[in-house]
Amino acid sequence: MRNSFRLPALALLVMALAAQAGCGGSDSTTNGAPGGVDFTILVSPSAASVVVGGARQFVAQARNANGQILGGVAFQWHSSNTQIATSTGGGNFRGVAAGVVTVTATATIPRQAGQGVESVSSNGATLTVETSIAGTAATGAPLANASVSLRDAQGQYAAASADASGHFDIPVAGMTAPFLLKAQTPDGRVFYGVATELGTANVDPYTDLMVRDWYALHGGSPEAAFVGAGALPDARGMQMLDKTLTGSIGPALDAAGLDLRHFSLLTTPFTADHSGFDQVLDQSQVDAATGRIQVAGTTVTLRLDRASSGLSVLATGADGGSSQTSLTLP
Repeated sequence: MRNSFRLPALALLVMALAAQAGCGGSDSTTNGAPGGVDFTILVSPSAASVVVGGARQFVAQARNANGQILGGVAFQWHSSNTQIATSTGGGNFRGVAAGVVTVTATATIPRQAGQGVESVSSNGATLTVETSIAGTAATGAPLANASVSLRDAQGQYAAASADASGHFDIPVAGMTAPFLLKAQTPDGRVFYGVATELGTANVDPYTDLMVRDWYALHGGSPEAAFVGAGALPDARGMQMLDKTLTGSIGPALDAAGLDLRHFSLLTTPFTADHSGFDQVLDQSQVDAATGRIQVAGTTVTLRLDRASSGLSVLATGADGGSSQTSLTLP
């Protein structure tokens, strides 16, 4: 009697396990596109803006008829007018000239049973390219509600207010680069920055130090130049200062996850959210009057030689090791 119940019980267990396996899990992502083309591509955000010379990233997702995200789908990115914005790969687009373009993503998928391939296209996202100078004004904490103004090479002025995150965007249609920027906080603090071309330009203690050093080496001051009594910083000299100072605080930038090969203190976009470069600002003490920087265990001392337009940068690490760089500005 006991043995007569064994096989039916085992059979029921096997059937139950098989039924459970057939139901599948509740995962919302699958490993690849189906053999057909029963899926759609969604690009987000649906609308965005970028300044001339700046970059903006879009994201594409392929979903099947059940709403599951399909993994392993390769997207090709397209701009409706490459004279206004061009794809640089991976969903990134660079602003070339003022205007509006439509951004799309496509995927080419094999059909079932060797029936060829078919291309699936996404919705069209709108990218507006603006002629402006935009960036972040911050000291670690954002310079919220600061007045950010600029002077161009022809003596014209424009201004805007930084928002609560320190971001500002100043239209400069009809104006001529370079631009000298000035951020003044409601409590009277002033920081300078510079833009040698259209696009991103930040204003923070490091840009302020570089601008003041450039003027010190050329016998002037940003205060005087901003009201028309002096030339604006040249692109080559500012790029030399940028590269030298970036290298001197390299360990702090590297620790914050920044790629030194592509990072610029003047033009790399950042957000005042205590991550990335803003993390470095949080850790920095920058004294423009003495040319001394302390950041994450590194001390940087800048010495100016006005007679020769020379700058010496001495960086001393927490371990006592040091390195020195000298340059002569044009």
